Amino acid sequence: MNSVTDTYLLLRAFVDELARCGMQAACTSPGSRCAPLVLSLAREPRLECFSHVDERCSGFFALGLAKASGLPVAVTCTSGTAAAELLPAAIEAREARVPLLLLTADRPPELRENGAGQAIDQLKLFGDAAKWFFEVGSHDATEERLRWMRTLAARAYWTTLEGRPGVVHLNFPLREPLVSDEPLPADLSGRAEGAPYVRRAAVRASTDAEPLRELLASSTRGVMVVGRHERATAGDALALGRAAGAFCSAAGWPLLADPLSGARRGDAAIAHYDALLREQGVAANKQPDLVVRVGDLPVSTPLRMWLAGLVDARQVALDPEGAWQDPAAVLSDSLAIDPTAAISALQGAPAPTEENWLEGWRQLDELAAAALHGILGDGELSEPAVAAELGVLLPEDATLFVASSMPVRDIETFWPAREDPPRVLCNRGANGIDGTVSSAFGAAAAHDGPTVLLIGDVALAHDIGGLLAAGRLGLKLTIVLLDNGGGGIFDFLPISRTEMARGAGAEGAGPGGGDIYTRHIATPTGLDFARAASLYGLSHERVADFHGFRAALERALAHEHSSIIEVRGERAANVALHARMWDAVSRAISPSTGAATPPA
Repeated sequence: MNSVTDTYLLLRAFVDELARCGMQAACTSPGSRCAPLVLSLAREPRLECFSHVDERCSGFFALGLAKASGLPVAVTCTSGTAAAELLPAAIEAREARVPLLLLTADRPPELRENGAGQAIDQLKLFGDAAKWFFEVGSHDATEERLRWMRTLAARAYWTTLEGRPGVVHLNFPLREPLVSDEPLPADLSGRAEGAPYVRRAAVRASTDAEPLRELLASSTRGVMVVGRHERATAGDALALGRAAGAFCSAAGWPLLADPLSGARRGDAAIAHYDALLREQGVAANKQPDLVVRVGDLPVSTPLRMWLAGLVDARQVALDPEGAWQDPAAVLSDSLAIDPTAAISALQGAPAPTEENWLEGWRQLDELAAAALHGILGDGELSEPAVAAELGVLLPEDATLFVASSMPVRDIETFWPAREDPPRVLCNRGANGIDGTVSSAFGAAAAHDGPTVLLIGDVALAHDIGGLLAAGRLGLKLTIVLLDNGGGGIFDFLPISRTEMARGAGAEGAGPGGGDIYTRHIATPTGLDFARAASLYGLSHERVADFHGFRAALERALAHEHSSIIEVRGERAANVALHARMWDAVSRAISPSTGAATPPA
């Protein structure tokens, strides 16, 4: 038996074992050295294989697919810088706790560090972003080695999921020849009846709610904060949202839930906490004595700052994976318990809540909502208005993927409380904008309902190659593009005020003219996205008002192909609009007492 046949026998057993363990999808990209891995994955009928031209897009597509499905996705690529292209997705997966299995092809040891082409140091290439790294040696396909290969596959699969989900990196040095026409003999090394070679039972988080129950008994001003919990399956997120809403309603607690949690539902949900907590009077007078925190930290800066200032309140984190989400060092308890089970077990637990504690929050929320609506209304379409409209218009079976930077902040600030919210996903592990288009297409591949991407012009330009997935993979994604001529979030930061005040002008701006801030920080792309849509085979429609947006979204959701709905805006106008909204909320709320006053 020649060596190439051995290679394919071993890889066939490896891939077969992944499928037996439960893997359903893999992403491939082209190359010579990776051909045995690519062909082995693509020939496995139980795996849906998604072909990508760009390794970076492939990694982020797999990330979105794994994020939406909750299952590990395999990614393979050829050697050299192709493998390095997976690093951004690996970092995001590590930070967001998403299971990924990275299978990189490599030159064998005799072709390393001696001038051979396409050979770089791939050993532990992803550093601490990977939970586990292993270099897979080349072997003869003996019965013993086939068993070992199956054990390796099972170990890799279960390791991506157990404890804190994340990245496993296996490096495969492959020798030529890399392709063979020889038929492979039957493989009888697997367990009977398609069972995995090694089963590893998941370590279940504790469901003991007694420590939490004791804290509740001494609290009269409790608050529950639910941050990003998107790594759970859609069903798990729904269960958590319902449990949190039911508990807070019964206990009389305000529920401050990031839309990424799926828990902004029920009559205890305070949808406009981001606007309210900008007011010093509210922040000071609505101080709890107990905060129960679930999931990752919310996106909202005012909410984070408020939590950081609650040094006298007991703050308890519920995280079954024991992750540390406490940059302000204010947590008093970190309980590695399952939040859904624990919160459900608290139904009916004594909670001697202060009279009108929740009602006071509700009144403020209603006034804030009215003040914001008075500014947004049905007037000119804006970035906040688009976020609010999506929160109302998208059906329950939809998935909204949101880009980092301003889009996710607008979703948190203007997303309403609903009994049937769509699922909201975002690459908020490392908070970057890279790979957003590819991740959204990956989420679309895992989801039967409509998938919508809310994204800015810079983030779309950054991953514009991800649009290839629409035609090459036959996937449908509705892209709502907010084109405001650059990175709009920077206009809210001190750097914009500093540079604009300095009046830098053209001095030092370099080729292309324009002031230093605009050219080097805001970075408008100047792209005509209608042409980009045409290039990648997507339909394109530009809208300017509420009626046009609603009609375009309805058409796009009914289409069978991907499309871009473009909303034009101006960065300076967006900053001014936000200032008017915060002023309107301030006038509707007494800044000194946090009590409601009639709107001006």
